[in-house]
Amino acid sequence: MPAPTGSEIGTLAKSAMQAASLRGENAPDLATALGDACGQTFTLFVGMAVVSPGIPAAAPPPAGSGSTAGPGMLLPPPAGGPGASQIEPIVQALLASNRINGEKQGALAKAIAQSVEQALVLFTSMVMVAPGMAIAGFTTSSPGTLAGAAPAKALLQPLALGFLQAGGIQGENAPDLAGAIAETLSNAMTQMMSRLKVTPGIASSPGATASPGRLM
Repeated sequence: MPAPTGSEIGTLAKSAMQAASLRGENAPDLATALGDACGQTFTLFVGMAVVSPGIPAAAPPPAGSGSTAGPGMLLPPPAGGPGASQIEPIVQALLASNRINGEKQGALAKAIAQSVEQALVLFTSMVMVAPGMAIAGFTTSSPGTLAGAAPAKALLQPLALGFLQAGGIQGENAPDLAGAIAETLSNAMTQMMSRLKVTPGIASSPGATASPGRLM
């Protein structure tokens, strides 16, 4: 199953903005832009994500069959996902197409891109590949699942606020906007984690996987 779509995340963003009392005339358009930007970025992440080799395995010869016996790690961006420089043009275009303009548009796009990148970095450090992938003929033969927890709003909000303030977005609503961005990212990543699987076909030695893996 793919990552959450832009429309799905947009719904999460609208709820987050309402909960943060961000109800101005541009709030729905900003929520749509944030949702679509996250949807496109998460799709890029799934395509770029890398499961590191070296997952502990128990697959003794001669059959080379068994299962993985320990957790696996995901590579962080930029090696295992899009960085802020790739995300920012996506956000900028979506802000413009949703009529979010003005002198702070560029700073807002940069802050959102940086927030999404850091959320992905945290995701790849906090979420792991669960043990138990079947191995047959020294190759994983069943999909893997993800374990752990996506980064919470409380972890993401100070990061988002720092990026907004660094871009000169410092009004009384800045903490509320940071909270809405953080809540949207946390909820969307929780959905993404529940949907993603590790693709079978990872080469394995008797004691550990020997090639990188991919998500699907």
